[in-house]
Amino acid sequence: MSDDKYKKKERQLDNLENLVENHTRTERHLEQYSEIGSKENKDNARKKQAIRENEIQNLKTNIINDDKETIPDQINNITENYESTHRYMEDNYNKIPKDMWDNLNKKQDNREEQVSNLIGKLDFDEE
Repeated sequence: MSDDKYKKKERQLDNLENLVENHTRTERHLEQYSEIGSKENKDNARKKQAIRENEIQNLKTNIINDDKETIPDQINNITENYESTHRYMEDNYNKIPKDMWDNLNKKQDNREEQVSNLIGKLDFDEE
């Protein structure tokens, strides 16, 4: 395995670990504090959980099938994640804390760059 692929796998595993930890922590808070807190905060936490679950599944799939996944498949997966996050941001723009908003924007920018790079690879491979 090349250094680039190894580093990519390492980043993916670190990201997966962080997502699972955040998911577990939030799930625990939802269970422990189910009687207190506003309905709006709980709904927001559940929406975040759904996004995390989707990202966890996508990361697992990417890690397992990295060598098998075609460039169009990768573009499709990234685009789906982008659109899902975009809808979440639109629906909750006034409820998302600034630091989380900035983080989501960075992720969106990275996704746009990934798609652009993959399209470049696709164009190059077709020549």
